[in-house]
Amino acid sequence: MVYYPAPHRFADRERELALTIARQLGFAIERKRAETTAARLSALVESSDDAIIATDTDGIVTDWNSGAERLYGYGRKEMIGRPLMLLIPPDRQNEEREILARIRNGEHVEHFETVRLCKDGSSIPISLTVSPIADASGAIVGVSKIARDISERLRAQEQRELLLREMDHRVKNLFAIASSIVNLSAS
Repeated sequence: MVYYPAPHRFADRERELALTIARQLGFAIERKRAETTAARLSALVESSDDAIIATDTDGIVTDWNSGAERLYGYGRKEMIGRPLMLLIPPDRQNEEREILARIRNGEHVEHFETVRLCKDGSSIPISLTVSPIADASGAIVGVSKIARDISERLRAQEQRELLLREMDHRVKNLFAIASSIVNLSAS
């Protein structure tokens, strides 16, 4: 490094070099910030209990988090590059086509309850939220899908309905007994 004991006027070439170095440092700082942000977002997606899946606009899987592995039983490497239709029961294939058509139009689909297939062939009820992924120019380049297992909620709802029916039946029986007692007492 050169030090000048007195004020120094930098030549054009020296100023250009300093500006080039400053620009390169700025680019490096921005790249590091982007890498840090990407790593933080990746960790956030990976740590989710929900299945988070990215596909292209044709429904081919481009990303698959550990929540998706747990929910469906397929590993990340097994699903990347494969059609998401693999998870959709034959009688529900039109759902996916309709969802993709809506996404291509820029719409979002929230809390859509449906059924999907697991690797072992079993079916699982899910709540699905689907959003378009846009590039910097706003063009839709992919699809983000978040799926949540709603098996427990549906079981609890079914149990609650069963208990309500049972309670309704018992109340009707009590009224029938009370009515019979009243009729017997009146006779």
